[in-house]
Amino acid sequence: MRFIEFLREATQSAASKTKKPSTSATGKKPSASKGLEDKHVAITFGRFNPPHAGHGKLLDAVKAHGGDSGNYRIYPSRSQDHKKNPLSAHQKVEHMRRMFKGHADKIQNNEAHRNIFDILRDLHDEGHEHVTMVVGDDRVKEFETLTNKYNGVHYDFKSINIKSAGARADDSDDPIENLSASKMRAHAQGGDHDSFHAGMPKGYSKKHSQALMQDVLKGMTPPPKKSKKKSEVHEQTLWEYAPKLDFDAFRNHYMLDHIFKVGALVEHDDSGLRGQIVHRGTNYVIFQMPDGTENRAWLQHVSEVAHLGPSDLSHQQEYAADTTKDQSNYSADDGSGNTWKVGTDAYRQAVQDMTPGQETKKFSQFNSEIRKTATTK
Repeated sequence: MRFIEFLREATQSAASKTKKPSTSATGKKPSASKGLEDKHVAITFGRFNPPHAGHGKLLDAVKAHGGDSGNYRIYPSRSQDHKKNPLSAHQKVEHMRRMFKGHADKIQNNEAHRNIFDILRDLHDEGHEHVTMVVGDDRVKEFETLTNKYNGVHYDFKSINIKSAGARADDSDDPIENLSASKMRAHAQGGDHDSFHAGMPKGYSKKHSQALMQDVLKGMTPPPKKSKKKSEVHEQTLWEYAPKLDFDAFRNHYMLDHIFKVGALVEHDDSGLRGQIVHRGTNYVIFQMPDGTENRAWLQHVSEVAHLGPSDLSHQQEYAADTTKDQSNYSADDGSGNTWKVGTDAYRQAVQDMTPGQETKKFSQFNSEIRKTATTK
């Protein structure tokens, strides 16, 4: 009799336990996950180095795409160097939350979110099924390709939509339209606080803009190089910290093989992805990530990665040996057995060999023949 009562009590106890909410892998109760009614989130990822009034337009656009639920997030990048990224992630978040108070609680600060893949993986693990990413108008196609290419590999969403924050009108009379982080860094480097403050949102105090400019200027100042004679401070030129404002000089240094050598470690500014350069194009590079996948990026959208010191920004750039003339390491990785890739002589030869009636020779020879024909006529 006692054994029957024991079974009855055990059954009742088990039934009562199944009614209690369990904790998910994310450490949240099921009731918390039910808050994701539409399973949708709107996001943006950017350098914001430094933040300025023009970024307010982007943040407002992300909020609008978040819908009535208000589910949107802002992810500042984590990279820092003395050139294009003088502010640390913590400094950016602090200044942005003060500058854009209406979005303060949506601005994220998580060391684990170093690139767009880290962010999308976390959002997927949280239970989101649909993502809308808001980017600059000239980045839409790039992110459509990148994010959807790896959907089902690094994360698995039912849909990923890339939306434009709006096209920038460079000839606009609105000063906000003409703002850029490059110009703000140039103002800071030149000690022009009036122009720097003009890039702040309306009502932002000069005290706070001065603090921001000082942080930018400090981050752009490399430590003096120690030598036997004296300490020398490297004075950066415009093409180094604002390549968009002096692209000719920037590209000249690239063509002279002073920057972005094959084997150098770089970071894609727009996505935070890192890898080593395996190919140098005329105005782009292709870098290989640790997992073996490769990505192509325009020159002005990548930065060479520096090794930061433990207590300050002292570092030495990671340069690779000059192997730009040797592209033998740049072979196919798709299992096809091919040993060529776009942009190499091997690729040209392979394509010409596959074309019936096509001679196998360099394009420069074709051009030479065309010029000769034109001269004869």
